Amino acid sequence: MVISHTTFRLPDFLSQCLFPLHYHPNGDFIAEASDQWYRNAFDVLSKEQERRLSVLKASNVAASIYDDASEHHLRVACDLMNLILLYGDLTDEIGVVNNKMAADLMMNALWFPNAYKPTHVEGKWQPNHEPAVGRLARDLWKRCVQDSKPGFRDRFIESMALFADARHVQADHREKHTVPSLDEYIDIRRNSSGLKPLIDILEYTLQIDLPSDVISHPTMDSLKECVNDFCTWSNDIFSFNKEQACGDTYNMVIILMETHALELQDAVDYVGDMCITTLDKFREYKQDLPKWGTEVDRDVARFIRGLENWLIACLHWSFISGRYFGAQGLVARDTLTVELLPKKNRVKGAKEKGKSSLC
Repeated sequence: MVISHTTFRLPDFLSQCLFPLHYHPNGDFIAEASDQWYRNAFDVLSKEQERRLSVLKASNVAASIYDDASEHHLRVACDLMNLILLYGDLTDEIGVVNNKMAADLMMNALWFPNAYKPTHVEGKWQPNHEPAVGRLARDLWKRCVQDSKPGFRDRFIESMALFADARHVQADHREKHTVPSLDEYIDIRRNSSGLKPLIDILEYTLQIDLPSDVISHPTMDSLKECVNDFCTWSNDIFSFNKEQACGDTYNMVIILMETHALELQDAVDYVGDMCITTLDKFREYKQDLPKWGTEVDRDVARFIRGLENWLIACLHWSFISGRYFGAQGLVARDTLTVELLPKKNRVKGAKEKGKSSLC
């Protein structure tokens, strides 16, 4: 892949996504507690891990999305946001074999929340002392099961399993230098982003219990998928510069350049158009929601408000977190122009360093 330009322009999503931006009254306090929870799970964070956490602001975006939650339920959502985003970062570095181990450790915590039960079956061996990823997932889930409903728990565990499996597939593609088709990439990305469990937990944070025929209604599923697609596809645009500099090719923009022979700006615009179309579909599906009765409709409206929070909060977070644009986030937001970063040299042995920090 050869990039012939030194800058590219971002789509103006904020002019199209006009949902109000909210924030929990005690969001900053709860976000800081969640960040410290993550730090405390490790004996020591590497300088790179600490840098990522300090600029990530994952808990802060959670405070925007789950702004209608109690402090207790927001804390669980903040912890989940930290776990999923930082799990994604760490599993990008540890290769296919250790990716599988990390997935098994996380799922072990969800299946057995009260105690670590390591397996020693061939191909699924787990250490006797539970690593950090398991301890984080277990602590979070142990709090969550205390006041959550069975239907939510089943959906959440299924979504987390899909997330872990998709991260493993993504790692396999990276190791083999496989370039998936656009359709294949979209299918994987819908699970590897971690948006599904983060959307599932909306129901928990609001302390509502939507009937299965409501939460799984085709229109509701379409609304959730629109949020997943918009957030992950726009994220591929925002993260492109950082990823191309690091030599990471698992990004929709890069895949379009490879498979559709597009120039950089054309590929960015292509993804941007897909995002805007998805945003339009979300509005259409919202109008098509059935009526289920006064009480259920009230809870559905609160859930849909949470989905709208996701759409607008993910955009603002991308510019303020420092994760993608460093200190130039507000400049990128206001000018919509991004200067390409120079390619970085891969650090030999980086995967081995990541292995000990997670597994």
